Amino acid sequence: MPISTQVTITTTASIIVSANSYKNIYLHNLGGGAIYLGGSNVTTSNGYKLDNGDKLSLIIGDTEALYGVAASGTHTLAVLAQK
Repeated sequence: MPISTQVTITTTASIIVSANSYKNIYLHNLGGGAIYLGGSNVTTSNGYKLDNGDKLSLIIGDTEALYGVAASGTHTLAVLAQK
């Protein structure tokens, strides 16, 4: 059964999806600025950039977690996830 949630992303790396939780992930940057995606060490320099309004579908490995960080401010990321 899919879950939906909204995650607040700030200038400190925030967990979006924990390891061993969900495999199919759908993300939508609801605005406020770019969000950078990656592992626990994600930064604005090494992360995958998701601009305002951008949507992304990805598959997460069974033992991997997904994190996000913003260059400044607070942003909202909508998440739809399914095992």
